[in-house]
Amino acid sequence: MSHDAVIIGGGFAGLAAGVGLAQAGKRVCLLEQKPYLGGRARSFLDPTTGSVVDNGQHLFMGCYHSTIRFLTTLGTLDRVHFQPRLAVPFLDRDGRLTRLDCPDLPSPWHLLLGVLRSGSFSWKQKLEVLRLGKDLRAAQQGSAPVAGESVTTWLSRRGQSEGLQRNFWDLLCIAAMNEDPRIASAQLFERVLRLALFSSPADSRLGIARVGLSDCYTAAATAYIEARGGRVQTGCGVKQLLIAEGACRGVDLGGGEKIEGVPVISAVPWHQLAVVMPGDLLRTEPFFAAALALRPAPIISISLWFDAPITDLEFAGLRGTTIQWLFDKSRILSANDHYVSLVLSGAHEHVSRSKEELLAIALRELGDMLPAAHKAKLLHSLVIKERFATFSPSPDAEPPRPPARTPIRGLFLAGDWTATGLPATIEGAVQSGYTAARALLENL
Repeated sequence: MSHDAVIIGGGFAGLAAGVGLAQAGKRVCLLEQKPYLGGRARSFLDPTTGSVVDNGQHLFMGCYHSTIRFLTTLGTLDRVHFQPRLAVPFLDRDGRLTRLDCPDLPSPWHLLLGVLRSGSFSWKQKLEVLRLGKDLRAAQQGSAPVAGESVTTWLSRRGQSEGLQRNFWDLLCIAAMNEDPRIASAQLFERVLRLALFSSPADSRLGIARVGLSDCYTAAATAYIEARGGRVQTGCGVKQLLIAEGACRGVDLGGGEKIEGVPVISAVPWHQLAVVMPGDLLRTEPFFAAALALRPAPIISISLWFDAPITDLEFAGLRGTTIQWLFDKSRILSANDHYVSLVLSGAHEHVSRSKEELLAIALRELGDMLPAAHKAKLLHSLVIKERFATFSPSPDAEPPRPPARTPIRGLFLAGDWTATGLPATIEGAVQSGYTAARALLENL
């Protein structure tokens, strides 16, 4: 069977590119080296408990317009539950529970009134949030971050106190960007704030998948592509791109097998480009060499199964703790077990710790916050370290992020690490896939 394009990589970016091309009537061949689809955003069955486990908890947002379009096309949007309006509970280390609950008002009043009514902030901190919101809304001169500025430096310059940063802005930064605010780009964070919090109230809402993450898109995208004459193949790696005379002419699968005469979308992570690109091109073409210089940022997920429930919250931001977010997966998935998932993003300082040490930290902090955790018996645990979960969105990371079009004719790039204008999120990945598909179509 002949194909119109080859896509390498079966995560959100690759599958979105495949769906975009299939919608345009193109027959695609999507190749995934691993025996499963989903990449860094997938789910699997824990062999001990039989529970559905995500390899890292992912949140959706109402501002994920490309992702919502993608899931709508697949017919799976109903598998993600969106809040009617933004509402976030916060748990302090001493167990104190407060909430940010935003009313149904036009932006930015929904957020500002939600902050004013919340017990999560002192009056001084509420005024600080209002001041920053006003500056962002009015695009006040001098309020925008400058090139090279970190989130911490920018927030301090905008009058945001250390306590407010630690207990609110830092949580948002780490959740959205998977990076320490002392490292993360302020320019990128400000863009996130404008899109997610200071746009429409509908864009601010959080969404949580009610099924395993893979079940939101992998099988449905495969069916969509194959119903339109395409092919999705797992367990099939690409040995090298076929590049000659400034053009990509297909892929070498090894063992004498090749797919030739078609354009290629590479949707593999940036650090895997070196595996499929000819070595001389990596050394001589600055376009690719710059992308390979991106640094990784790790995420640690800790899944815990108890013999009794430890919280009645579906999720919560954690303040004053090493662990940053808690999700009650039993409630989210409507399961009969007592299973919670904890997230530690931007985990540079902790990824080298042993799994036993990370588990001890998690249990100690849960015990401090939730009295029921002291009484419950731990039945099973699972610690997942994603060392290359995302690229690190530091200020110097923006210039090397490449566009979909490359200097090589017939070769296009997709992935959350490309020049999406967003951090490494599901939305960035899906958006990049659609962008790469559109660039390829324009090149035909």
